[in-house]
Amino acid sequence: MSSRRLPRNQHIIPKHYDVHLTTDLDSGQFCGSVQIDLIIEEYNQMSIKLDTSHLTIDLSSISLIIISSATEIKCSVELNDLNELLEICLPNEQTFSPQIPYRLIINSFSGHISTQNQIGFYRSTVDILSHNNQLNEMSFVKKHYGITQMSPTHCRRVFPCFDEPCLRATFDLTLDIPKHMQALSNMPELYSQDHSMNSETRRIRFQRTPSMPTFLLCFVIGEFDMVKSEPVQRIKNDSELAPIELTAYTLPGRKHEATFALNCARKALHFYADLFQIEYPMPKLDLVAVPDLFYPAMEDWAIILFKEEEMLINEDHAISVQYRNVCQSVTHEIAHQWFGNLVSIHWWNDVYVIEGFAKWFEYLATDYIVPEYNVFSEFFSTQFVRYFDYCINILHNEADDIDEKDFSFEGYIYSKGSCLMRMLHLFIGQDDFLESTRLFLRRYSYRTATAIDFWTCVEEITKLPIKQIVYSWCKKKSYPVVQVKMLGHDETTGIYDLELKQMSFCRGHEKEKQTGDLICDTKHHMNLHQSIDQDSNWIIPITVINNQSDDFVTKYLLTKEQEILHINTNLSLEKDDDEPLIKKRRHSSLASTWFKLNICSGGPYRVFYSSDMLEELIQAMIKQELNTFDRFNLENDMYALVMGGFTSLVDYLNLLLNGYVNELDDELVWKDIESNIIRIGTLLEYDKELFEFYRKFVLFFHRYLYQRIGFMPNDNDSIARGRLRCFLLVILGTIGHDSAIISKAREQLLVYLNDSSVTVLWPICAIVAHHASEIDLNNLLKLWEQRTRRDDRLRCAYGLSYVQDPIHIDRVLDLFTTTNNFIRLHERIECYKGFCLSKQGRYYYQRYIENNWLLIRTNYNDEYLEALIRETFGYFSTKDEAIRIEEFFLSNETFQQKYKSNLKETPSTPCTRIAVHLCLDDNELSTINKSSLPSPILNQQQQQQQQHYSMIPHKVREVASIIAHTTRTRAALLERDRERLLTFFQSDNFPILSSNFIASSQLLSVNTINVPNVISTCSPTITTSGNKRKRRLSSLNTTNSSPPVRNLLASDTSV
Repeated sequence: MSSRRLPRNQHIIPKHYDVHLTTDLDSGQFCGSVQIDLIIEEYNQMSIKLDTSHLTIDLSSISLIIISSATEIKCSVELNDLNELLEICLPNEQTFSPQIPYRLIINSFSGHISTQNQIGFYRSTVDILSHNNQLNEMSFVKKHYGITQMSPTHCRRVFPCFDEPCLRATFDLTLDIPKHMQALSNMPELYSQDHSMNSETRRIRFQRTPSMPTFLLCFVIGEFDMVKSEPVQRIKNDSELAPIELTAYTLPGRKHEATFALNCARKALHFYADLFQIEYPMPKLDLVAVPDLFYPAMEDWAIILFKEEEMLINEDHAISVQYRNVCQSVTHEIAHQWFGNLVSIHWWNDVYVIEGFAKWFEYLATDYIVPEYNVFSEFFSTQFVRYFDYCINILHNEADDIDEKDFSFEGYIYSKGSCLMRMLHLFIGQDDFLESTRLFLRRYSYRTATAIDFWTCVEEITKLPIKQIVYSWCKKKSYPVVQVKMLGHDETTGIYDLELKQMSFCRGHEKEKQTGDLICDTKHHMNLHQSIDQDSNWIIPITVINNQSDDFVTKYLLTKEQEILHINTNLSLEKDDDEPLIKKRRHSSLASTWFKLNICSGGPYRVFYSSDMLEELIQAMIKQELNTFDRFNLENDMYALVMGGFTSLVDYLNLLLNGYVNELDDELVWKDIESNIIRIGTLLEYDKELFEFYRKFVLFFHRYLYQRIGFMPNDNDSIARGRLRCFLLVILGTIGHDSAIISKAREQLLVYLNDSSVTVLWPICAIVAHHASEIDLNNLLKLWEQRTRRDDRLRCAYGLSYVQDPIHIDRVLDLFTTTNNFIRLHERIECYKGFCLSKQGRYYYQRYIENNWLLIRTNYNDEYLEALIRETFGYFSTKDEAIRIEEFFLSNETFQQKYKSNLKETPSTPCTRIAVHLCLDDNELSTINKSSLPSPILNQQQQQQQQHYSMIPHKVREVASIIAHTTRTRAALLERDRERLLTFFQSDNFPILSSNFIASSQLLSVNTINVPNVISTCSPTITTSGNKRKRRLSSLNTTNSSPPVRNLLASDTSV
């Protein structure tokens, strides 16, 4: 991407492109021509500037004509490779006539089909098992595939164009391809015929596209298998549009794996068309699984490209998470067909709106299509939790120019954007949010729009200050904490007074020069009355529910630092059209009153309850009066507040013992608890006495859950229960050191080795690896080698990373290095996480990254590096580790000098794109011809061109700074809370000191009531009360028809 946009004073609107390309995948070359019809809107325009990159253009082939008269205009042409601009100028400072259609003709250009980067027009080569007629046997044959990735601004690499999302136009595309290949594009074929001058070539011309931006243009070339769905009927019987042709394309031999994705797409098309009340605007939709893709999937209009794992499922060996992931991937990209394609963004700084919308609606659609997978639990454990991890990332910036080094479709855009969408969706209500979306799509169909345009539509429908609310969340780092305490209540009126205060969770970190400040205050007694600038306040949508009037949800916008909220629990219910009976409210005769804020984790903020309010909520959980999402919210907030220094670790452990020891077998709540238990373990393992107590605490806390779940699955186990068992076994085996479970894991590993039809479970491999003898490790490596299914090998790899012995750690790291053709980038991060869950593993992993950083840095983009550091270094827990993180990532040159004797020798010059994989071992490094590497001594112009390059990217430095701060915070927490922890663990009412206590062998008899999860909804009112409805997750629609509106949100508190 060029670091420069087209001139803002250039008022040129492209209307139509006619593109003709001739491709040669064998030689890696293509050539072509393009005609662009355009209109100049303003006077005084003396030149036309358009984008071009990595193309060889015959400047003499360029001409400009007035379409109406076919008159050619004399002009000069200048190509600026550095700025990626092609400029056509009129002579003698003449100006173009406005509002007259011109045609710019470029008759000859050529380019290379990339084999290194998956951008623009690139080639992917794969080995396909085919029948050899001459030898009459099956053998592998290399097949080439030509694929395009135009987003965000790579269309300029394929043909000269106006490569900005705001400049929509129609496209005619003609491709000359080898006869034996197929070509797919956004539109159906118009015609296909043999080339008149080349008998080995076929010419395909596609129908004209609707108006769309250049980044949505797509074509793929290759040999595919195809599976067609029955045509998808339109939602309106009187629609003038023909049924949608729905087709899946795969590499040869894999079409049977596309059935599930095809079925998901069929249902998703109905779902969205009914939801938005706008028909799918294209005649067909192709799902294409390609060998290589820059993103997991790409929503090109009417032709969606997927990485194979994002679309294909071998149903003979698939596990539940694969079905869920594929459904989410398909529904996300189909949501973009409306929100992102039918209406596209004006510029890339608003990408959070379309990606946040598609990410949130992917969960709604997936919940409709496959409700049994409980997809909303996954939303909380990924998107919601990650929102807080990305506290330094701002959703929207005003920069008119976004350089590729500073911009990509990063994880925080999806996580923070979807949480923002969900918060507003639940606060303003289902009906208003959908009506706002419909208004936006109708108003801007086949046009571009800004984020402000969308929020304006929401504001028009709701009459709420939506733009102010969004601005306060999009322009700030950190996130809010709302402190709440009960001031009192009037028994006569039933009015309760709650004091609400807001503060920033990440205080001090934004003061970049005050390096002594921690990201969070670690003092136990904090000054909660600190002054906050009015401009620094969030506008926080507050939702409150209570047991005195459990049919009411109070909604309130907190705009100031401190406010008093009055809640009337004696409000009477009025009958509405949806309720045949008037519900009877509870009266104040109840023994206690509890108030729960942020219902169903509706907003990405933390709630800090006073001790008395927290105690009432614990009692509510014991009585099973809180739904799954509220139980998750209470526990998740408490852990975050502990890590932020707002409260003690003892308070969190007390909450677990008092409120969650009899928690139902709910995956969402337990998954978060287990994640936090692991993180606490990484902190306490530096104190042997505390860790021994903690190990027994873990066994004690899980004893009832293990009795219910067991070691082996039952035939009637749900999908969620199976995943919960995985979390439980890892905790009891690696932290609890339960001898019975360790023994059973070793036995199960032998079963895997002796029966390849048994699916490998990663917790079994992790437990064995954690306690591995030499024989155990060899068995695990043998399992890795002998399994042929990719999923089994990956689960074995995830487990292997839990090894503890230093020699074993080195062997496994070497395995991951030498097999990096097999382990993909996103999978590699998951593999590395296991090392970071123990102090021994972290020690070796940290040095492994330091030793190999040069190769990592030069071969992978900033987004991946940021994710790598964020996801793995976040488990570090000591001041020494924090110092080393800062020294390496913030002062790398000083670090290199200080630790030079401890680092492996690496090339002394940047070896950009030399290493194909993540890390090379010493033997591979020795094969590099260092003399052929570029010189580190650059002239001034080269330095300016490469000023973006540094050993530690800016994004990584920011993340490392956050991690160093949080690592110090964790270390300070242990120092602060140690005595309280010892007192807690040794208290008389906590019998875990028994040396013979083992969870798996001394399980107590437990009687639990299987209470269904309840979900809240309420009636259409704002800032007042409404009636709450409850339903089971299992009641979600599973038919082909579109769902009733009320069944859309599994965690809906809409008004």
